[in-house]
Amino acid sequence: MELKIELEVGTPILPSPSQWSYHLDLWQNPSAVARYHNVESWSKAHYAYLEPLIKRLANAGQKVITTSIIDRPWNGQTQDAYRGMIEWRKNTDGTWQYDYTVFDEWVEFVERCGITEQINCYTMIPWGNRFIYYDELTEIIDTLVARPGSQAYETHWKPFLIDFSAHLKQKGWFEKTAIAMDERKVEDMQKAIELVENTVPGMKITLAGGYHPEIEDDLFDMCVASNQVIPEDVMLKRKATGKFSTFYTCCVEAYPNNFTFSPPAESAWQAWHAANKGYSGFLRWAYMSWVLEPLKDSRFRNWPAGDTYFVYPEARTSIRFERLREGIQDFEKIRIIREKLKAQNIQQATDYLLMLEEHLKEYEIHALENISAAAMLQEGKHILEEISKSGL
Repeated sequence: MELKIELEVGTPILPSPSQWSYHLDLWQNPSAVARYHNVESWSKAHYAYLEPLIKRLANAGQKVITTSIIDRPWNGQTQDAYRGMIEWRKNTDGTWQYDYTVFDEWVEFVERCGITEQINCYTMIPWGNRFIYYDELTEIIDTLVARPGSQAYETHWKPFLIDFSAHLKQKGWFEKTAIAMDERKVEDMQKAIELVENTVPGMKITLAGGYHPEIEDDLFDMCVASNQVIPEDVMLKRKATGKFSTFYTCCVEAYPNNFTFSPPAESAWQAWHAANKGYSGFLRWAYMSWVLEPLKDSRFRNWPAGDTYFVYPEARTSIRFERLREGIQDFEKIRIIREKLKAQNIQQATDYLLMLEEHLKEYEIHALENISAAAMLQEGKHILEEISKSGL
């Protein structure tokens, strides 16, 4: 069959994905890839399977490298637990050694694939406050249970933070690395933040969870659940100081979401919602935490189908991932058009800008109760096309 297709490329032209401003953060889980393909973790075969997956993610404008600085930061909530990329070894005299070999290899690999802006390190507050390490004195893999604020917690983390920050500076990564936390209590966050700031001043900190005014100023990258409200003045202040403010969805939101049964348009709608609310971008906890047989059944335990991954083995894409990328492209179009219209002191530009801003106000989550994401996007894309063709 021969198809004749005519394409009209509008103006302005989008930059390459690496230059998109949208702060996309889909967490990577390399352990799932090793298990599915039955290869040794961090072997050449493992990286060969990872490469097309990570390059696909980079081509969607991904900004963040996901790393595990401890073993099993979320215990075993996924089919394949996130395994530690740094070996913690307690010497017989009580001092510590840290092997960064895997951490360095992973970061360098992902950067070669095109994701270079930020390194998020999970985590100083894991599930159960459990920290696994090898004890040379007893010759066993041991576990410390210590809550932030305790003496045991400080004794465990302070030497690591000092050593890790020195290593990051040597590699030239310190300025773009952040200690990352996920849905933790504000009291525990305050204790961890205090320890980090007192031990390694300048180390960035991130949190995905609820909005906590008490620690907002300490967070370089603050991601809130989609039902949270950040005051407008806080959003503006964070943007002016170069900090990121994003939102996320997980298994609890009925809509908008990215499940295999979600209306695909909702994945694109999320970026329009970000443009409306002033968010820097979007986070989702699972890019490739595959279930046992991801090509056959996307359900996982009692979680909604597709919650744990966007893409499939051998870098097979999905409609929801492509729609997510489409929304990010729309976000960039909106950003560029806004800038162009604001720069022109003519009535037509003012009118178009007002039309666009009024339409963006419709992208509130509650609006999806009465109108589909697809219908809203159809109108929005028509507005972008009309403005683009105006020549302004």
